[in-house]
Amino acid sequence: KYALTTTNKLIDVYGANGLTGYNIRCSFSKTIAASSINYKVKHTNHCFIVNAFHGHAHNRHCQLQYHTLYEKGLGIEDLETCEHVFAGSNAVAPLIQHASYFHWMQFIDPQFDQLDQDCYEELSQFLYNNYHQALHIINKLTPAIEELKQQLNLSDADFEQWNIEELQYLEALAAEPEYDPKKLAYIKVLQSLAKAKQVPHMSESFISHIFIELNMVASLLFNFFHMRWQISHRTRVYTKVHKL
Repeated sequence: KYALTTTNKLIDVYGANGLTGYNIRCSFSKTIAASSINYKVKHTNHCFIVNAFHGHAHNRHCQLQYHTLYEKGLGIEDLETCEHVFAGSNAVAPLIQHASYFHWMQFIDPQFDQLDQDCYEELSQFLYNNYHQALHIINKLTPAIEELKQQLNLSDADFEQWNIEELQYLEALAAEPEYDPKKLAYIKVLQSLAKAKQVPHMSESFISHIFIELNMVASLLFNFFHMRWQISHRTRVYTKVHKL
């Protein structure tokens, strides 16, 4: 109810085309759809995404749709203002944890009043720092990205297309692919062999000997990972049967 009330107030104050960061945005969309402000949200084109800090705790499918990193026009805003405010208010906790309600209000009210004054006083510095940080990111990373695009023959559209393709893949993925321990063991052997070939003054016979040893290691790795996969698979099967 609190989140719905906040959303309704934001739309009334700021109007259409707003954006709100919420740490459970992926599930909050269902709450909005079933609420009395559903039409109001759609009519004003009010959107929701996940805060930058909380977004990294969500699965990849959610991040590709709702993380601040992929939202155009958001800049370097992390939408974690509430977290900063809560962190600052923790300083009051030792003073009021055993206090009465009256003294609790007596301490917490000056805390937020002082916070408002400090934020207002430092507003111009805050805007300047953000502007300076944005320019630094653009000036530092743009040349590196342009060089990478030329080397790999890429365009800006390719970066966006990769996100679209990854999202489509995850949406079409009905179940987790079966784990193949052979692939992991084989890759480890190839990596070790490549490192061995880079060592100077190493004879072919010695490399062949190393390769034989690596085959033995690969076999051991295969048996180890295969055993782990069997245990994990049997556990999942047992869990499904137990639920039924």
